[in-house]
Formats: sequence, C-alpha cells, structure tokens
Amino acid sequence: MGFLRILKKVNNFLAKICYLILFIYILICIPYIFGYHPLVVLTGSMTPTYKIGSIIYYHKVPESDLKIGDPITFKLSNGTIVTHRINDIIDNEYQTKGDANDTPDALKIKYNNILGRVSKLAIPFIGYGMYYINSHKFLIGIAVFILVSELILSNVKAFDINKNRKERNRNGRT
Repeated sequence: MGFLRILKKVNNFLAKICYLILFIYILICIPYIFGYHPLVVLTGSMTPTYKIGSIIYYHKVPESDLKIGDPITFKLSNGTIVTHRINDIIDNEYQTKGDANDTPDALKIKYNNILGRVSKLAIPFIGYGMYYINSHKFLIGIAVFILVSELILSNVKAFDINKNRKERNRNGRT
C-alpha cells in the first residue's frame, strides 16, 4: 500500500502543475475571444518595446486605421511572421523597421500581408514556456496522461474507502 500512496502523491503533484499550466494557457488565450491573437516574441528586433520571450497580441484593423509608428505583425512570402513598427507609408506600401534595428526593412509590405496591429498588452517571459510546449506537442499527451491517471487514482482512493466501510459493517455485524 505504501507504493500506491507514493504514486498518488507524485501524480497529485504533477497534476497540480498540469492544472496550473492549463490555467495560464487559458488566461493567455482569453483575448482570442475578442479577436486578439497571441504571438511569442522570438527575436530582439523590437527591444526594448517587446522583450524576447514575451507574448504579444495583434488584431486585424482596417487599413485606414494604420499609421506611421504603429507596431504591426505581418507575414512574409516565405511564411515567416514578423512584428515591426511602420516606419513610412509609400504608395500604399508599408515600410517597417524593428525598434532595435538601425535601418528600415528592405521589403515593403502590402496591406494584405498585414495580420494586424499589435496591442499594448505584452506578457513578459511566459512566451518561453508556451513556445516550448507548442514545439514539443508530446508534452500535451503527457499532461493528459497525468490528469487521466489522477482521475483513476482518485477513484482508487474512493474504492478503498468504500471497501473499508463494507469491512467495518461486516465486522460490526459479526
């Protein structure tokens, strides 16, 4: 019985970690309901405004709402997603520049490549964990396994209580 007790304690601890991560993940995704998409900052091109490992949010805005100085998130032709600030608007094309960069980007961006304007909300450091989890999908399977095993082990505990109750009732009648 000692091994089962230790197993339950370890599993309970791991389950609490999984619940905490799940709670944080849900909190990060709540703005998605309102049209804000989370994104992890992976490079230092926008420091000090957005630190590496931060989570930022962008949302689609009409082209008429974009102006010089707005931070935007856009997709390059190779699929890379970039967040830089609008440096200039020339013939309906957007010249961008990272806050930490000395020169503007060589490529100009069309509105249809812009995913959205970045909001003022940035959550530092949490992006490291979210990026790691998203890069290692097997961790989600492990978390599900831990949570299911916690459910099973908690039912084993309930079964043990019922078994002890039945034994006490049986011994009390004898």
